[in-house]
Parts: sequence; C-alpha cells; structure tokens
Amino acid sequence: MKQKRPDISNLPSIKLPVSSPTLLPPVPPPTPPTPPTPIPPPTKCDPCIPIDLFGNIMIQDNLDKPVELWSLGGNLTALATISVYNSEGSTGPITIEVSSNICHIISVLPGNTSSYTSQYIKTVTILHSGQSPIYLEGKYCITGKIIEK
Repeated sequence: MKQKRPDISNLPSIKLPVSSPTLLPPVPPPTPPTPPTPIPPPTKCDPCIPIDLFGNIMIQDNLDKPVELWSLGGNLTALATISVYNSEGSTGPITIEVSSNICHIISVLPGNTSSYTSQYIKTVTILHSGQSPIYLEGKYCITGKIIEK
C-alpha cells in the first residue's frame, strides 16, 4: 500500500535567507595537566637470610642427652618449617622439641613424617627417649628465613 504524502500546508515554513548564528565567546585553552606525584623510595629493610638445612638422623644404642639439630643466638629468630621423617626400621618415635615463644614437641612414629611451622624459632632439638637400646633412623629438613625479633 502506498503512503500518502503529508499535507504541505501543515509543515512549518522556512524563510530564506536564514540569519547567521550568533558567535559564542572563545573557549579558554585547557589547563595543562599537573605532573604526577613522585613515588617515594621504598624504605630500606634488612634482607632476610634464608634457611635451607637438611640432614640425616642416626642414633644407636642410647640417647643420654638431647641432640641439638639447629639453633640461633642473639636477638635473631626464625620463621621456619621443620619436617622430620622417621624410617620404618626405627625402634621408636623420634621426639623433636621446637623452642620459640612456646615449646612445641613433635613425636614422629616409625614410617611417618611430621611438620611444624612457627615464628620466633630459636632451637630445634632431638629429645632423650626413655628406651634403651634404641635405633632411630630418619631425615630432617628446616626451611624458612632468619628474622630480627
């Protein structure tokens, strides 16, 4: 279906010539961007000293006194994880004392591994076992970082 043309008499009339538009005031130039605030240099901190220590445990016959595996002196402490493996051939548990703000005892049965993570560690020691004769075989690993307390 064909659409009808609109009635021309209803359209607004435009008279020529059209007057020129009024001039707007000039736009001021943009302000230059402010320079970025410089990033302050990072505060100097002491480098952390990494700990990556591992070894074997072999105790035969008897254990008269505790055996110190690792210790720190002075005002140094460590944030570290201690892992201990006790071989299946051991005759009893390997008992480890981790001294930090608190004293934590780890007892690792033969054929098992145990781990402990803590802050402010000062010493790691194998404790005396009440058994005699004794055969303990295993491995230990101490990883972390030395920090100033």
